[in-house]
Amino acid sequence: MESTATTNISFEAHEPLALDTQDFADWTTLLALIGVILGKIINSFPPPQDELKQLLYRLMIVAVGYFAVTWGWAVCWAVIGERVSRKTRERLLHRALGMDMTYFDTASPDMTGILTEKTQTIQLGTSEKVGLFIASISYFISAFTVGFMLNPKLTGVMFVTVIPSMASIVYFGTRSVSRLTKQATAYTEKAASVAESAIRAVQIVQAFGLFERLSEEHVGYLRSALRVGIRKSIAGALMLGSVYFVAYATNAMAFWYGDRLRDGSAEAGTIYAVVFLILDASFVVGSFGPFIQTFAMAAAAGAAVSAVLDHPPADIDVYSTKGRPVLKSHFENDLVLSAVSFVYPARPTVRILDGVNLRITPGKVTGLVGPSGSGKSTITSLLLRFYDPTYGSVSLGNIDLKAFNVHSLRSHIALVTQNPVLFSGTILENIMHGLPEHEQLSEEEAVERCTAAANEAFCDFIDRLPDGIYTKIGSGPQSQLSGGQKQRITLARALVGAPSLLLLDEFTSAMDGTSEAIVLENLRRSSAATGRTTIIIAHRLATVRDADRIIVMKDGVVEEDGQHESLIKADGIYAELIRAQQFDKRHRSSATSSIRSSARSILKEDGHMRDQTTDSTSRDISSVEDQLNKTAVELIGRSIALSRNEAPAIVVGLISSIFSGGIIIGEALIFGNLVQLLNDTSRSDELTSRIALYCLLFFVLAIIALVSHSCGKTAFGIVSENLTLRVRDVSFRTILQQDIAWFSKPGHSHHALMSRLNADSGSISGLSGVILGTVFSVATSVIGGIVLAHIVAWKIAVVLLAAVPVMLIAGFLRLRILALAEEHHQTAYNDAAALASEAISSMQIVAAFSLESHVLEQYREAIRKPYEEHLRFSVLGNILLAFSLSVTYFVYSLAYWWGSKQVRNGNYSQKDFFIVLPALLFSAQTAGQLFSLAPEITRAKAAAQSVFSLHDEKPSIMTETVTPSNGTTADGQALLAGPSNSYGTFAITGELEFRGVSLYYESRPTVPALNNVSFLIRSGEYVAFVGRSGAGKSSTIHLIERFFDPTAGQVYLDGQDIRKESVRSHRARLALVEQEPDLFPGSIKFNIGLGGRPGVNISEKDIIRVAKECELHDFIMSLPEGYNTQVGAHGSKLSGGQRQRLAIARALIRDPEILLLDEASSQLDANTEQALRRTIAAASKGRTTIVIAHRLASVQHADRIFVFDTGRIFEQGRHEDLVKMGGIYAAMVAAQELD
Repeated sequence: MESTATTNISFEAHEPLALDTQDFADWTTLLALIGVILGKIINSFPPPQDELKQLLYRLMIVAVGYFAVTWGWAVCWAVIGERVSRKTRERLLHRALGMDMTYFDTASPDMTGILTEKTQTIQLGTSEKVGLFIASISYFISAFTVGFMLNPKLTGVMFVTVIPSMASIVYFGTRSVSRLTKQATAYTEKAASVAESAIRAVQIVQAFGLFERLSEEHVGYLRSALRVGIRKSIAGALMLGSVYFVAYATNAMAFWYGDRLRDGSAEAGTIYAVVFLILDASFVVGSFGPFIQTFAMAAAAGAAVSAVLDHPPADIDVYSTKGRPVLKSHFENDLVLSAVSFVYPARPTVRILDGVNLRITPGKVTGLVGPSGSGKSTITSLLLRFYDPTYGSVSLGNIDLKAFNVHSLRSHIALVTQNPVLFSGTILENIMHGLPEHEQLSEEEAVERCTAAANEAFCDFIDRLPDGIYTKIGSGPQSQLSGGQKQRITLARALVGAPSLLLLDEFTSAMDGTSEAIVLENLRRSSAATGRTTIIIAHRLATVRDADRIIVMKDGVVEEDGQHESLIKADGIYAELIRAQQFDKRHRSSATSSIRSSARSILKEDGHMRDQTTDSTSRDISSVEDQLNKTAVELIGRSIALSRNEAPAIVVGLISSIFSGGIIIGEALIFGNLVQLLNDTSRSDELTSRIALYCLLFFVLAIIALVSHSCGKTAFGIVSENLTLRVRDVSFRTILQQDIAWFSKPGHSHHALMSRLNADSGSISGLSGVILGTVFSVATSVIGGIVLAHIVAWKIAVVLLAAVPVMLIAGFLRLRILALAEEHHQTAYNDAAALASEAISSMQIVAAFSLESHVLEQYREAIRKPYEEHLRFSVLGNILLAFSLSVTYFVYSLAYWWGSKQVRNGNYSQKDFFIVLPALLFSAQTAGQLFSLAPEITRAKAAAQSVFSLHDEKPSIMTETVTPSNGTTADGQALLAGPSNSYGTFAITGELEFRGVSLYYESRPTVPALNNVSFLIRSGEYVAFVGRSGAGKSSTIHLIERFFDPTAGQVYLDGQDIRKESVRSHRARLALVEQEPDLFPGSIKFNIGLGGRPGVNISEKDIIRVAKECELHDFIMSLPEGYNTQVGAHGSKLSGGQRQRLAIARALIRDPEILLLDEASSQLDANTEQALRRTIAAASKGRTTIVIAHRLASVQHADRIFVFDTGRIFEQGRHEDLVKMGGIYAAMVAAQELD
């Protein structure tokens, strides 16, 4: 039974539903009339010519009405299906965006899958198929109605036999299929979570060679889903086979009992009419068997949707209009935390804040510092009402924040998070997200405001982009901006709305000293001018040095409170943190003071130097247009190639389908003989015995139908489930193997790729499952029927045969039209799903800036076009559907006219005619099953094009063969056996050399990321790369990792060009920590263990050792589950600093020859950073270590420091030497001095 939520949505489409109800009433009446007319014809077959002409004339009039009514209900159900799908999508996103953060902490729904695969499944279960289902039921009711009118005894017996049997089969079968579908869905959602995290963190996956490990975890969940899916296929197959068994067994009983009634209670013609109607009705009911599984799957999808829609309302309701409006004047009062304690719902035993009492003075800059996990970010979450305190209260002007309207409160607050979040679109659109909803600005005013905010945030690099502020950027890897550039754009977004309260959480962690100094100076001036209250969370203490007040936190309590100078004098925790971040005074030059006094002017001047950025202005090109134009035959061939391991099941399925299709032939032979015997007026024992024999043969036919349909659907279900697993597995592996540059192309964001992985992998299975079986079954019945009809009565058959192509062509044209519709709107729905997924994965920013309505409006617009296009196509396509269904009765008119003439002339017997009639027309009617599957066929074809075009993508760097879990290639070819852990062919010492290296990104072919860079790093040397954001530091790391290859020049490792060695062998010797650490779903132990070299077993002892080195062990042991604690999606259950330390532990456990640290300490507190310096110093012994850093104190003891700018190396040397030079580096040092 379909979910309540989905049913409620369908009723919102009340106009087409009301029309459809009237259409079905008319439809049922017309079917009853058709039954009466055919009964009169059959009762005296062949009737007199004049009487026949009148009856056939009436039949054609009724057939015309049947065409109109059929078209009406088909269009109405198409509209209903599309509206249900659209409304479901909108309501789902509306509900998801309205959830509070507690929901996302404690529940992990696969919203991308729900918005794509689940809504598509619901659409299939609420569109034309429902119409066909109701049509079948209506015909069934109509047939019994006419039957009771003609012979109540015979009809009554059939009624009490058929109805309970059919109802029981459908009820228990649907219930079983729905239950198993839910179980399978749970496993596929877990697999999707692994895939989403891996694609999102593809650089880490490639750097650590995690292909096999994550792919095996992914496929492990898919195998569990496969086992449940096979059980679901068996349940569905038994249900379908039982439906056919009842349909044919009913005929056996009806003819046998009808023969017993011929003694006077009924004429042979009347008995035949009843049996014919019930036979036809049973056949029609049997024909909707393939849809039952569709409805069961739609019900299961509806349950998943309902789980979101019916989730209890959030305690913090962003859509509520209740609560006091917040005025700007409210922020002229103190913000007060009174005895606040807080625990996250996902970790109820860990107290994050413990009785905090804090008063934030309005109009001042307040700094929050302290170790990672001390509760700093939690305070900002409470101020924004992402959560409410577990105990205590947060108030503004003596008014509890709970009393204010949430939306109104957030409209006065702006947030910059430590991991900058941008959305797909232009820079201007991203900054405009910070403008309050209620402000109606012209385009010119909006651009002016955004430009001013960008200037305040020192986004000088925007001017050098080809399209300036209109340059398109993407989320995640697609943006290709440096971390510091992204932080500055997010700061501009926060500033553009002129907030009363500005929350800056580690907002400069990825910025270089130059940019940070300018940004802080700009913020200081604007805060003083506007009276804005600012709270800055920072680990880099230079960021809060000039704050009006600094609050030091530790273990969820406030330990110290004061200004920079007074806290240093107190010589407590803050002073200790300061000492940890200070430069070594032994290396300070006497010139330092003069440098520092003029540092700002030097930095300002330096600020006009070029930034390296990547132009991501890419046109919105449809991914479908990039797909290969493959024929359906080729696509089916490749699908079958992927299913070679299931060859026995395919054979069983094909043989069963042939038997299923051949049943029509057997039915025609039995039917024709029974009609002749029933019309025999003699009552001999021999006649009764022959009738009983043919009834018994009908029962045998029922058993064959049970076995063939059950076996066939089970076999193809096994093939389909395995194909789905294999396609998901190969697609996932193919995606992970692509070059990093590939992920920057249109349609390749991790949101869009997940949408394709979820929707396409499920849709393509139809090419080898139900669809393939139906094709063979229909082909057998049509070809067999034609051959039998010509053998028995070719003169009748040759005329009737002319109608068969008409029926088939009508169905084919509808198939083609729907295919065009599917191709048109598939990408649009995927783009909409990517938009929704992007918003849900960035819920903190969406909530903080109250973007819920904006995202919903964008989403509605994204799904509007495909919705309207599909409706237009449905009108034309369903004209052909109505024609393909109603043409049967025109053919009946032709058949009875021509057949009567042939029988009347003595050319053929009544038996011959009634063998030819079902042989041709019933078999042609079965083609309707194929045409009714048109949406699945078109969807499967479009999905196959998408999937196989993905499989055909060839990376230029990662050239190793994609190895699916079953040891076959993407085309199903067997792979040669080989060692799975053949990493590395020679030992290295770690000497790195760049010779004239230049790098141009594909998206910016005229601007070099690196420009003729040459340097030599000796084996075991500890070096640092410093410089402004976008100067080329990370690009250098990317070349070392071979994420990209140089446009010019060479990179050498121990004197050998790194392109000459296997990429996996090369990367196995490296370990990388990125500035935005990505973790994977699983435990802390699992995530650290992922850093081990492929093929090397990592013991728990090793994991504990590196955790201690990274100052993680004590924290981990304080958690209830210790090393088995789940980190959540992307490490959401850990603080930024904790995630970064875990990422460092993951790198160190590899014991790499070359250690690459890209801003590895940007989110660490001072004490942890100092401990990390000691760890790195110890770890760097005997290995080459390269550190990118903006905190220059963290690299002052490096053997050499390279100063990058505009893609070149401007300075290099030791810290003390560079300071004495008085150049760029010296100015950066002066800006970060803390005393």
